[in-house]
Amino acid sequence: MNNNLVGINWVLSSFHGWGILGVNLTLGLLKAGRLPVPLQKATLSLPDEESRRLQPALDAGQEIRALMTEGNRFAVGFPVIQPVSNALRWDEEVAGSPDLGITFFENTCLDADALARGKSLQRLITGCRWADGILRDKGFTNTAVCYQGVDPGLYFPKDVPRTRFPGRFVVFSGGKLEFRKGQDIALEGFRRFQARHPDALLLTAWQNPWPKSASTIRHGRHSKTEPKAGRSAPLDIEGWVQAHGLPAEAHCEIGFVAHGLLPDLLRQADAALFTSRAESGTNLMAMEALALGLPTILSANTGHLDLIDALPCLALRQQTPIVPRLENEGVDGWGESDPDEIAARLEEIYDRGQDMRALGLRAAEIMRDWSWEKRMDQMIDALGLGMP
Repeated sequence: MNNNLVGINWVLSSFHGWGILGVNLTLGLLKAGRLPVPLQKATLSLPDEESRRLQPALDAGQEIRALMTEGNRFAVGFPVIQPVSNALRWDEEVAGSPDLGITFFENTCLDADALARGKSLQRLITGCRWADGILRDKGFTNTAVCYQGVDPGLYFPKDVPRTRFPGRFVVFSGGKLEFRKGQDIALEGFRRFQARHPDALLLTAWQNPWPKSASTIRHGRHSKTEPKAGRSAPLDIEGWVQAHGLPAEAHCEIGFVAHGLLPDLLRQADAALFTSRAESGTNLMAMEALALGLPTILSANTGHLDLIDALPCLALRQQTPIVPRLENEGVDGWGESDPDEIAARLEEIYDRGQDMRALGLRAAEIMRDWSWEKRMDQMIDALGLGMP
């Protein structure tokens, strides 16, 4: 068997964070002389050139998947990169030689079985210093912090006509709707700001294809209800926002948008707002907003702290610790932002437009060094997959 093969055991996609990471990791492995094998069927919407570069990997994945039988464990004679989530679990139907891992976990409650699983991986990549510290405090020696990246060909500052929302002060907030992402906090902070500035518009990308995780938003301190099912999308985001007191004319939900189409939409915004209670990485959408030069407001907890320490942005420093609801729910380091502080930071951007645009451009200049190509080179080396 080709000794350059490397399995990637999650779905390559243009529509969510794991999928985008997978696409860029695949491209990086190809550049490094490896032949990546996607072990799950991809869902892609990519430019022709990028599709052409991925094709050898997609062909290899199709060939290997044809040998797999659903429900049966399938052992391969090459390394497999596993997607490691809460409780340090992954789909063990595919076993690599060896198994490597990339983890984005938020639940800090890790029992003995979870620790044993995580330590069994030859290498385990974490997405931020917070997550890495949690594991190192529990005796892990096989971890390394590697950040995600941005596509500098898509995400860069560019003056465009403000034709979509003329005369509005537009605040973008993205991320799938759920308790962890804290959209109830963002909405309440924006609502207080908009009450003083009727020209303000909240532009959201909050749609969530997984209703179970979306239902957790009902546990938010500022959430009155969970969203109902939508007519043409999984969730009625517009109805949920209006149920919390924001007028319909002050909100626009963009739904699912392919990754390559998002930059031009975000360039219609004046600011970005991310109020996560926890991030196990550095929040891909926040990174993209920063790379576009948007003055960006970030909750000062968990993975966001890596961005706050590295880039000019507006940090929400007032963080209230989260109280776990369940016995096996670990929330060490999670934080709840203050809506009044959110409104104050939005007011600062509104009043100091020129200064805030300059701050955003300084962040964008730094983000040029956070390219996917550079970050994936670092991740491939940390996984021990660089070619000799």
